[in-house]
Amino acid sequence: MEFNFKFNAEDMILKKRTTRENIDLIKDWLETTKPKYVPLQIQEELIILFLLSCDNNTERTKGTIIAHFKMKKEAPEIFDGRDMYRDDIQKAFKTYRMISLPGRTAENYQILYLSLRDSDFRNFDLVPILKATYMLLDVEHDDNPPAGAIYLADMKGFGFMHVFKLRPDPIRKYMHYLGEGVPVQFKGVHFINGNYFLDKAMLLVKAFLKPELFNLLKIHQKGWNPSELFPKSSLPKELGGDLESEEELCNKTIELYKEKQTFWEKEEKWRHQYH
Repeated sequence: MEFNFKFNAEDMILKKRTTRENIDLIKDWLETTKPKYVPLQIQEELIILFLLSCDNNTERTKGTIIAHFKMKKEAPEIFDGRDMYRDDIQKAFKTYRMISLPGRTAENYQILYLSLRDSDFRNFDLVPILKATYMLLDVEHDDNPPAGAIYLADMKGFGFMHVFKLRPDPIRKYMHYLGEGVPVQFKGVHFINGNYFLDKAMLLVKAFLKPELFNLLKIHQKGWNPSELFPKSSLPKELGGDLESEEELCNKTIELYKEKQTFWEKEEKWRHQYH
C-alpha cells in the first residue's frame, strides 16, 4: 500500500540523509525474516523515517520497526481508530490545544506544543488525548522529515483532580512507544508552568518508565522563558514568540489533521492485514 508523503526516497538520498544501501538492506531483511506483525513490504519513504530515527543504524532500525508494529498491535485503544471526527477526539481537541509549530530548532527538531484549553478535570479524558497527541506527530509538514521531535507542554490549569484521571497503563504504553517505536527520534518533553500537582504526577510516571526515558521529561516552574531553548520564531506570542496566537496556530494545525485523515484510515487497514 502506498502513502502520500511530501518527500521522496531519491531526494533524501541526494541530500545524503540516508543511502540506497541502507534502504535496500531493510527491504531485504523484511522479505527474508518476515518479522511478526510487520508488513512484508514497507514503502521506501516510511523506511527512511525509521532509518532517520535511528541515525541510519540499520540494526537499531530493525528493532524500531518491530517495536513500532508490535506496540500498535498491543495498544489498539491508542493507535487504532484515529478518526479526528470521533466524538472523543473532538472532545480532546476542546480540552487541549494541539499545535505543530512552524519552523524547527537549530537541530532540525519538530516542536509539538500542547496547552490546556479547558481546565475542568471532568472533561479530561486521558486515552483520547494520548491518541490525538500521537496523531499530532503525523501531521507534521512532512516535506522535510525532522531530525527529532520535542514536546512543549504548558501545564497552566493542571490541578489536583487531574492527577486522579491519569492511568498508568495507557501512559506506560504511550511513553514506551515514544521511546522505542516511533519513526522519529523522541527528544523529550518540556513542561512549563510546573506545579506541585505535576510533580506528584511525575512520581507516578517514574515508577514504570525506564530511567533514560524519564530523564527526557523536564519540568520548568512558572517564570521560565521557553526562548532559552526554543527559537522565538517558532513560539506563539503567548510565550513571547514571534508567531500568531495559540488559537490561530491551533486552527491551522486542525487543517493539517484533516489532510492526514485518509492516511490514518489506510495505515490502520494495512497494519491489520498482518495481525
